[in-house]
Amino acid sequence: MFRCLFIAFLLLIPVPKVFPQCFASSGNPVGGTANMGVMDARTMRVAGFYRYSSSNKYMENDKLYNGTKGILSKAWYNYSGLLTGYGVTDKLTIEAEAGYYFNKTQKYNYQGIELTGSGLSNAVVSIKPRIYFHPDKRIEFSLAAGANLPFSTKWQEKNGVTLPVDIQPSTGSYGVVLQSFLVKENSFRGIRFFWVNRYEKYFENKQGYLFGPLYTGSLYFSKHFVFEKYKLKDWTTIIQLKSQNKASNFRNGTKVNASGSVVFFLIPQLNASIADKWNVSVLADIPIYQKYKEIQLATSFSFAVSIIRDIEFKK
Repeated sequence: MFRCLFIAFLLLIPVPKVFPQCFASSGNPVGGTANMGVMDARTMRVAGFYRYSSSNKYMENDKLYNGTKGILSKAWYNYSGLLTGYGVTDKLTIEAEAGYYFNKTQKYNYQGIELTGSGLSNAVVSIKPRIYFHPDKRIEFSLAAGANLPFSTKWQEKNGVTLPVDIQPSTGSYGVVLQSFLVKENSFRGIRFFWVNRYEKYFENKQGYLFGPLYTGSLYFSKHFVFEKYKLKDWTTIIQLKSQNKASNFRNGTKVNASGSVVFFLIPQLNASIADKWNVSVLADIPIYQKYKEIQLATSFSFAVSIIRDIEFKK
């Protein structure tokens, strides 16, 4: 009985600044390096991935916070996503991405009580034109513009009370996504450089919540190896440096103080090619610098596994 009353109390009270916005990020978790450049005509790429992320420490600005803890002790999620791209022509690709949260969970500092949201997240549908391609220099530049569509504009409830925004599976709001892709290859050495930028802008949802814009920039270096005597002969190692800049959120026109951050990740990734048809990748997000506005529960660890398949249709 007391546990139920406590949960109802947690769901009803506003969140003060020492209680963090741990998972109040917009959009879907990016699934790795599935769709970089423009696809060849009549070729489809399908990429499924799984991601786990955990937060169990507080930070104030860019320092570890050791003062009075908030009501949360830990937060984590398990997420699965699907990305697809299809080459309409050699210069135009259409893409779609969507995902499902198996759980977005908060654990409280009271009798181990947990609250969990789950369900479909947002969908993004984009068009990607190739702007520039030089076959001799192996340089390609492309852009993408798309719409971010929530699977539901109604937030989940528990015992008749709306769950906290941090653990809602969908933003419940529409938005736009802009991206740019720059690829430089050295085919003789099996080396590639990628520079990828992604900007997400959201509109206020029906609950009066406005997610701040999110900018993600990534620089990749990849090296391809060939081991002829092994069945899994093609291996690629990738090192990614990612910056993630999240602006503050607003609730009913008032800024949510404990929201917004700047985080840099070092992301090592290993990719194996199987039977020249499948690519399996594993990666880990290692935060190397984090700065949060006021006191927030910070990212501790994240990893992802992806499976990618290219399908060529007869011309």
